[in-house]
Amino acid sequence: MLSVKKQVPAFATALLLLTASASQAQTSISFGPRLGANLTTFSYSGNSTGLDATNYQLGVQVGGTLNLSFGNVAFQPSLLFSQKGAELKGSQQVPFGVSTTNLSATIKPRLNYLELPLNVVYTTGGDHGFQLFAGPYVAVGVGGGGSYKVSINSDNPDITTQLPNGEYPGSLSVEYGDRQNDNSSAGSGNSLGAPTITFTARRFDAGLNAGVGYRVGPVQVQLGYGLGLVNFVPNDSDGNDTGSKAYHRGFQLAATYFFAAK
Repeated sequence: MLSVKKQVPAFATALLLLTASASQAQTSISFGPRLGANLTTFSYSGNSTGLDATNYQLGVQVGGTLNLSFGNVAFQPSLLFSQKGAELKGSQQVPFGVSTTNLSATIKPRLNYLELPLNVVYTTGGDHGFQLFAGPYVAVGVGGGGSYKVSINSDNPDITTQLPNGEYPGSLSVEYGDRQNDNSSAGSGNSLGAPTITFTARRFDAGLNAGVGYRVGPVQVQLGYGLGLVNFVPNDSDGNDTGSKAYHRGFQLAATYFFAAK
């Protein structure tokens, strides 16, 4: 085992070599538009949510990226409009005497964020070749929307008289806050009387991105995975912790075209 005295000079030597290498590398600055897509879902933990399935949903990603290149290594901060969401499915069977009512719902919330990823990128050939990248991100919610669909299948005439068997679509609105909206004032959203309901999430998100890519001259294409680390489930409408936690998860495919700064 190396002694502490031997380890410290070795570390200092490595640091000096790294500094010298970075100082000799030619620094270049470029920037450009970034366009891509997200394929995202929610990862739940804690108390039961009553969900049967949580599927992926497609969203857009658009913005700009700054590239500060130091040889094979570059720092790439971006400012993006990024849509994240999921397809949530749940069902419930309600017995009533000798009759049974089956209820199922599909909910598709889409949350819009302004996102700031801070990636460090290694490119095998400097301005061309295969890439590895990783870094943190922070994001703030700026709106959203979505839809839902409730299906009813019942042999109870007291229920089917009011709500015939079938599907009832509706729309979602998205709000950000620390307490869930109890939807007590939800209004009618369509001819079937399905109300517009509100999906509430905490406004701030943060996590890690990592992935691979390829660059040819000014064109860069990257495939990454985003791991959200902030629980976005707010407290209930009374301010109590629900015991349920949810995090953003998703794949990203984006292309960037860089223009050299003059």
